[in-house]
Amino acid sequence: MNIYQKKYYPDAVKKAGAASVRPAKLNQAPSTKNKFNRPLKPAKQLLAKQLNGAIQLPNIIHRVLSKMAFGSNSSDTAYIQALPGATDQEKLLAYIDEQLSPNSIDDSYTEAILSASGYTTLNKTRIELYQEHLRRPDGVEIPWQTHILPGRETHFATFVRAINSKRQLFETLTDFWHNHFNVYIGTNGAPAMFGNYDRNVIRANVLGNFRDMLYAVAQSSCMLTYLDNGVNELNAPNENYAREMLELHTISAKNYMGHMPWADVPVDNEGRRIGYVEADVLELARALTGWSFSGASWWDYQNGNIATGEFLYRDAWHDKGTKRVMGVNYSYNAGDPMSDVNDIFDMLAEHPATAEFLATKLCKRFISDNPSQSIIDSVKDTLHTNWQSADQIKLAMEVLLKSPEFLNTWSEKIKRPFERAISAMRQLEFSFNFSPSESLSGSLYWSFINSGQSPFQWTSPNGYPDTKQDWLGASSTMSTWRFVQWVARLRADPIAPDPGVPYNTVLAQTLAQFPNPNDITANNIVNFWYEKSCGVVPDVQTQDRLANFMSFEHVDTQTGTDRDTPIDLSTNSWPGYNEDRLYAVVSTIFLTTEFNYR
Repeated sequence: MNIYQKKYYPDAVKKAGAASVRPAKLNQAPSTKNKFNRPLKPAKQLLAKQLNGAIQLPNIIHRVLSKMAFGSNSSDTAYIQALPGATDQEKLLAYIDEQLSPNSIDDSYTEAILSASGYTTLNKTRIELYQEHLRRPDGVEIPWQTHILPGRETHFATFVRAINSKRQLFETLTDFWHNHFNVYIGTNGAPAMFGNYDRNVIRANVLGNFRDMLYAVAQSSCMLTYLDNGVNELNAPNENYAREMLELHTISAKNYMGHMPWADVPVDNEGRRIGYVEADVLELARALTGWSFSGASWWDYQNGNIATGEFLYRDAWHDKGTKRVMGVNYSYNAGDPMSDVNDIFDMLAEHPATAEFLATKLCKRFISDNPSQSIIDSVKDTLHTNWQSADQIKLAMEVLLKSPEFLNTWSEKIKRPFERAISAMRQLEFSFNFSPSESLSGSLYWSFINSGQSPFQWTSPNGYPDTKQDWLGASSTMSTWRFVQWVARLRADPIAPDPGVPYNTVLAQTLAQFPNPNDITANNIVNFWYEKSCGVVPDVQTQDRLANFMSFEHVDTQTGTDRDTPIDLSTNSWPGYNEDRLYAVVSTIFLTTEFNYR
């Protein structure tokens, strides 16, 4: 017996190998029904199960902002607390509704940072990016720094938006979909075109329709280059993109059945093949021949031709024979030559296995590494029922975010390096604009690469891993700690210091919390920053060590004094270096396990 068949599909579930039928749902009008009706009452059994009495439970606002956003900060917490509602949960449900409609949220502050900070490529068209950063119409060589600028600006803008944006769910989902449809930014030609991929492919569909996103990805020059489909033609079919589309983007590796004959693949009650085989990969690769872009062929820019970088269907490259994918035959139509691939996209987007795969990944991202089957099924059913709806993903996320599993689960995820760094910066109110023209941007860029999760730097098509065990390694952890400690102590530009424009507000936040100088004590400082950053009060041992350090009067003796004695934060000179110790305490809190929980 085939090993895949034996592992996933015993003989008892295998049906006769008749030809698959096109599910009737593929021809139905879009559904607008939202099926979620899950109870929103606190699920105490969930908390008891996953906390085991050993981990403190933060307040619900901190929990939600740590999972749905890139961490909590003072302004978002205060905003939620001011929303209508008798309880914090009711306020949060109103906040979730707002986040699910990002266009209704005023994010002009973030956009003002980007527009005033020297970014020049974020809004360039696809043609402009190609002809100004990849291949000029006149053939003049483009300098390397000009070539990589769009990718570098997209990287910097990702930091700016993650730190500052009021559309936090939109940003976390942008990160999610970038990983789902991963493109390594170091791919030949990708840096020049990456701004278009981020803006018009991923961001344009974050809370929209998965079928639309699948189509946009398939026509993007970044994906066409990364997985070689730009040069996929009938005389030499390239299966790279077809394989990843089935394995990583839609049906999933779980439903791969190896070299099993296609007719032996079991069918569901609507006649769909429930998985795919090696032959399906090859047939899909045939179907995708000719899906290319202007510039993928050498001839596109020879003999006076000018390449544009735009999607280009090449009929001469397209295999016009019938392709059988997952038991269904798809024929070429001369009057609509791209219809065979579009029909396959419909089949893949409607397939229950795709809905289950996406639901599982979303639940793992936002809830836990091992989400319950009940919440996966609820999200899956919403995705599947609404597969043609313009707001399909929004409807599914509403089910997920309003579920007891999301609202009440804690500590089953940890922050990956990017999430940890951003959540620290949000607490710091880190104000650097990551302008490409400032040297500090380069330092931040290269310093963070060693963390292991620099945006868009994952070389394999499966995207950055999203489970706890993948991010417990010493190298990644230590590199992230070093980066966070550096950023937490970065008060002004080290090259051209300007005390009037600090890069974070640690001192200002502390002074605002304690307007009475007599209240600025070691105990109060530690308790304030720990609870603010971690959502819980520090345990006795942690509080003792941090407060002891904060109470030092002399850096040489390193002996703590009375922790309730006022500390003068207006001085930062020998022997106490009071302000430096404040920044050191805050940065140390960012290294704790409690801060790293999601």
